[in-house]
This record gives sequence, structure tokens and C-alpha cells, in this order.
Amino acid sequence: MAARPLSIFYGYPDQLIARWCGVSAATARLYKSGARKPSRQALRLFALYRDGRVLDDQWKGFAIRRDHLVDPEGHEFDPRQLRAHWLIVQLARDLASKDPRDLEEYCRILRSA
Repeated sequence: MAARPLSIFYGYPDQLIARWCGVSAATARLYKSGARKPSRQALRLFALYRDGRVLDDQWKGFAIRRDHLVDPEGHEFDPRQLRAHWLIVQLARDLASKDPRDLEEYCRILRSA
């Protein structure tokens, strides 16, 4: 008997498949085993989550509007700003390191963010 090809769900826990596809754990198990064919919508949702194209629960309150990431306070960030973010943080640290009080304040701000 020939082995069945691996499904898109291979290696993923049932609960995760269920959450990403918006189905029950029992349905996720059926998808994973090949006993039930998932809908195109379920496959698309799974692929979006798998490929990191959906903001998960830790991003609650954030949104994507056009080409900007918007934080819960309404601040918008474009892709260039987000790519440069680590440089800005490094520059701020370098500037703060010139004075111990400034460095302490810099660290306090990062801890509270």
C-alpha cells in the first residue's frame, strides 16, 4: 500500500490547526488525517498564519491600514520606520550612555514599554 502524501497540516498540533482555521479540534484532526477535506477558506487561513501574515493575540489592538502598522494608541508606522527602529533604539542608547542618569532613564523607559 502506498503511503499518503503529507498534508499541509503535518507537524502542527490539532489545537493550533483548530484555532487558525476556526474549526473544532475534532475537525482539525480529520483535516490532519485526511479523512475530511478542508475548505479553501480554512486552507487559506492556515497558510496565512503559517507564513506569519496574520497578527496573533499578542498584537491585540494593533491593525494594518493600507501600508501602515497602527498601534492601539493610533500611532502609525510605515515599513521604512519599522525597519529603522533598531537603529533608532541603538542611537538612543549610545546617546544615553554618555551620562549615567540618562542611561538609567533610557533603561527605565525600555522596561516600561
